[in-house]
Amino acid sequence: MFEYCGVIHVHSTYSDGSGSVPTILNAAHTSQLDFLILTDHNSLKARAEGWEGWHGNTLLIVGDEVSGRRGHCLAMGTQQRVNHRQNHQDILHDIHHQGGLSFIAHPHGTYRPLFKERNHSWGDWSADDFTGLELWSYMFDWVQDFRYYRFWNHYRYPNRYITGPDPQTLQKWDQICQKRPCVAIGGIDAHARKYSPLPLVVFPYENAFLTLHTRIFLNKPLTGSKQEDISAILQALQQGHCYISYDGLVSGAGVRFQTSDGHLMMGDEATFEGPVNIDIQLPLKADLNIIHNGQTIAHHQTQSHTFQAKQPGVYRVEARIQDSPWIYTNPIYLRAQ
Repeated sequence: MFEYCGVIHVHSTYSDGSGSVPTILNAAHTSQLDFLILTDHNSLKARAEGWEGWHGNTLLIVGDEVSGRRGHCLAMGTQQRVNHRQNHQDILHDIHHQGGLSFIAHPHGTYRPLFKERNHSWGDWSADDFTGLELWSYMFDWVQDFRYYRFWNHYRYPNRYITGPDPQTLQKWDQICQKRPCVAIGGIDAHARKYSPLPLVVFPYENAFLTLHTRIFLNKPLTGSKQEDISAILQALQQGHCYISYDGLVSGAGVRFQTSDGHLMMGDEATFEGPVNIDIQLPLKADLNIIHNGQTIAHHQTQSHTFQAKQPGVYRVEARIQDSPWIYTNPIYLRAQ
């Protein structure tokens, strides 16, 4: 398997980001990203103006953050901009009709900078025909306990305020996965906002690109062909052949979560026909939790481990380092007959 590292959910000057596409690409190159998915609000202008494709060693994929009044959805692989004024179900139908992927952005994204709560949550869970969700939104994690009187600490020491995926989102994801596959991705929601007249940029792109990564697996290496490689990356995301790593803590490259016979890996689904051995490999020793149907069934401090899945269900892995969130894999689905 070939592993590639990228960031998802980035905004440019085509919507409300502070940086042009060349600025963003330069930051991606500095951060040594293999791919970057640009998701400006309700816009595919970056593609229309020819930016989608390979730029040095980074592949830029242009998506769209469909931003309605009651929630946002990342659309990838669509050919036309999705009408954000539709209801949730029609937005999802439009994306899938175009052959695209849909990921709910910051599903429980709320914060209260002063007195009024700002709510960017997904407003209608009955509209559930989406590919997956942004399990961990870096910006909403950081801003969750933000207060203006604490701005300087938040600005200088962002890692202190990173706590991991919203517990509501984790719970919702586990619930959905028990019914059908639902792919988890990490999103940084990067805007690199400038606050004039102060010479401050909140999360410059080159800093944000070193934090929360989505790492994908491909059966063969990327070729340098724009369309072929975009299709390969989007297919890996659709299949859930990916995991989330908080590389602002330490690099997560090299995680493996697969059956010992190599037939199933994270994101795969099969019928449970008897006990199955599943291998876990981490880049370094960490606090490892094995999750079955949303409940922790085992905890180990280790770098590698093999366990036996003795009953059907949805199995996934979380890892922490010194009590800080680090790794979240997509599940292996072993369905009852």
